Amino acid sequence: MDLKSLAKDLSSSFEVVPVDRQQPPLTSVIGRDIQEKFLVKSDTLRVYLSPIRATMFQKERKPFTENDLKLRDRIFATYRHSRSTPFPFGFLQEPHFEVESQQPDQS
Repeated sequence: MDLKSLAKDLSSSFEVVPVDRQQPPLTSVIGRDIQEKFLVKSDTLRVYLSPIRATMFQKERKPFTENDLKLRDRIFATYRHSRSTPFPFGFLQEPHFEVESQQPDQS
């Protein structure tokens, strides 16, 4: 996966920040592909991106906004894993979340 292209594409709708973390040594095989390279910020949803996985989280539990849902959908469309690990065990179980209700215009 070309993370730089994905980050550039996401930056048109969301704030994208490069993550400056210490790189594992070249001789280290474990962990090299799971290092987060970018942090994508929406209204309440945050996503760490690495070449093989995306980690979605909220710092504070709040209902998702329309923008958050767009980011969530884009991440699920890009990272099509059915498991949280490359091994046969471990499943993707998304916790229940609330969505901000849209109030009708009272004009």
